[in-house]
Amino acid sequence: MNISKYLTRIGLSERPKMSVDALHVLQEAHMRHVPFENLDILIGRALDLSPESLFEKIVDRSRGGYCFELNTLYARLLSELGFAPVPMLARVWLRDPVDVPPRTHLVYRVEIDGENWVTDVGFGGRASRVPLKMSNENPVDDGDGMISIRPDVEFGYRVQRDHDGVISDQYTVEAIPAHLSDILSGNHWTECHPDSQFRQGVGVGVFTSEGRTSFYNGVLTHRGSGAQTRSLSNFSDIVQILKTKFGIDLQLTETEAARLKAFL
Repeated sequence: MNISKYLTRIGLSERPKMSVDALHVLQEAHMRHVPFENLDILIGRALDLSPESLFEKIVDRSRGGYCFELNTLYARLLSELGFAPVPMLARVWLRDPVDVPPRTHLVYRVEIDGENWVTDVGFGGRASRVPLKMSNENPVDDGDGMISIRPDVEFGYRVQRDHDGVISDQYTVEAIPAHLSDILSGNHWTECHPDSQFRQGVGVGVFTSEGRTSFYNGVLTHRGSGAQTRSLSNFSDIVQILKTKFGIDLQLTETEAARLKAFL
């Protein structure tokens, strides 16, 4: 892996030494420079979780992805920098599902100086902008409100967001290492199952110093000071917004453009 090129992609000029502070810097930088997006799923480009393919997509072509892509490549970066990331699967409770949700989210655990941290650059929404210490149940301020991780008797650990006094579950993560076969199964369901959230419409977002910019269901939203929303319906305008606001140049074929239009 070309570490220098990856670090440049996420806005860092120097190779950080392994530490808790470095883990915080890496996660924040990644979330501010690499967008969360599901566009390949919608236009019919099959996802490839091999490190070479992910590097070519995310670093060389300045694209984004969702958790199975972003966190898989991010974990390779952490490994190259001396960390020892361990994959763990999670269940997303963000939209208050009626039934127990499947394991469709991937995060990583990193041990530093005897403490375990959950680090995640692929959740989207009001994801934690900082690594979460698994032994600390107290909420921490990540610059976007208060976020906490607490033991959960049935599901391992539960990550919750406190936004303006309203507590919402984000996901529960199993405390055991995930096997590659389970990761691939979770990715396949998320990418291909008709009930997957990522097959319902366009979802793109990237974090900023003040909040987050997102494009979802035809609405461009800037969250932070001077928050604003703008509805978009013209296809050319949307393609241009993806390029200027998120750095995503899709280079669509006619068939792919037609597929994308069906979701807008």
